[in-house]
Amino acid sequence: MSNNISLSAFCNAHDLPKSSVHKFLKAENFDTSQGLTPEAQSAAIAYFLDAPASTQEGTDSTAIRPEVLPDGFWQSTALAPVESRELALPEGFDAAAMIRHFDGVMGQATDTQSLVAIAKLAITAADTAMDQKLSAQRQALNQAEQHQAQLAAMVAEAKQDMKVKALEARILAERQTSQTRQAEQVFAELMALGKPTIQEEQQ
Repeated sequence: MSNNISLSAFCNAHDLPKSSVHKFLKAENFDTSQGLTPEAQSAAIAYFLDAPASTQEGTDSTAIRPEVLPDGFWQSTALAPVESRELALPEGFDAAAMIRHFDGVMGQATDTQSLVAIAKLAITAADTAMDQKLSAQRQALNQAEQHQAQLAAMVAEAKQDMKVKALEARILAERQTSQTRQAEQVFAELMALGKPTIQEEQQ
């Protein structure tokens, strides 16, 4: 077990200025990064506490000296070494639960990837429906164009046929009129045969 003690704990225990102790130990080539080793503690005690007051440089005038300590007062050697250990989170600690406790706000957890996939399906379905609609419209248009052309041909043919028949009807009408007039003339001649002559009237 390590007997190192931190610089702060050592200075607090002996009521010594931390900067002065650190400066002294550094000058004596002691490494204080891992705390003060027993050797460093002994050197600091010998320099700051066991040395005469006149030889101490940079120490606090109010520092406690050995000669004023009562009999039986604990010394640095009686101090229990500081045991250090790594701290770890307790088992079962949930950082997310702590966040919810203090924050209380959670973002919406919608699966955006699913939204993209559904959007793609919807767009594909709409695109397919539009293609089917356009195909039906093209088919209806083609049929309408065919019917229009058929009707145009039928009407043109009917007009031509009607013109021919109308001409024939006119010719027939003229011939009928002519024949009717001739028949009337013959009938008139027949009726004239039944009338007495002027000589017959005078006798």
